[in-house]
Amino acid sequence: MSPVTPDMINYYVQLRQDLGRVDPYINEAMFWMVVRGHAEPLTVADVARRLGADPHAASPGTVLELGEHVVLEQSDRGVIVLAQNAYPSDPDIWARLTENAQAWGFWWLVNNAHELFYAADGVLVTSVGQVSSPYGPECFGQDPTALDAHLGALRALGERMKADDEAGVKPATPYPDWETALATVEALTGVRLDLDRFTRKQQSVYAPGLS
Repeated sequence: MSPVTPDMINYYVQLRQDLGRVDPYINEAMFWMVVRGHAEPLTVADVARRLGADPHAASPGTVLELGEHVVLEQSDRGVIVLAQNAYPSDPDIWARLTENAQAWGFWWLVNNAHELFYAADGVLVTSVGQVSSPYGPECFGQDPTALDAHLGALRALGERMKADDEAGVKPATPYPDWETALATVEALTGVRLDLDRFTRKQQSVYAPGLS
């Protein structure tokens, strides 16, 4: 795990701009997660089953064309899950998804609902809401402090927002809220999102655990 740097945040600002030119809707509602086994690596089929999907029904597809489907990619840092307009709606999903495993991710919806999360060994360990707030990120879950050492960039964003508000300053560009959260997931997992992950065909499934 590494700290979030300004260059990482700027990278995701640029990525979202690039995504907007390909498909503006993905910037309105997105889900990204990395799942990693503790003792043994998990496969795409393992994670598909844990999401309630049938891995035998998988077919090639991209995030941008699939609607309610998710795409899964095998990597040396875990299984990467990407989807549009999805979030963990099944209350039992953490028990299935992170048995002898852990997961980190971030999702947001068009109505500004969002969550940065860390789950492990069957439970949601830390859920971070209000990632862009003058009061800083709000943490919940079984252990709300588990990610404290990794939220410095989000806290700095909150401090900047508070200072601007008190000074009556209106930012020239939107605050990089989602971008800072995405950079935080990269710092936690070592996985970087890039445009190719959205446009390249990968294994796709319908996952009832994510609605």
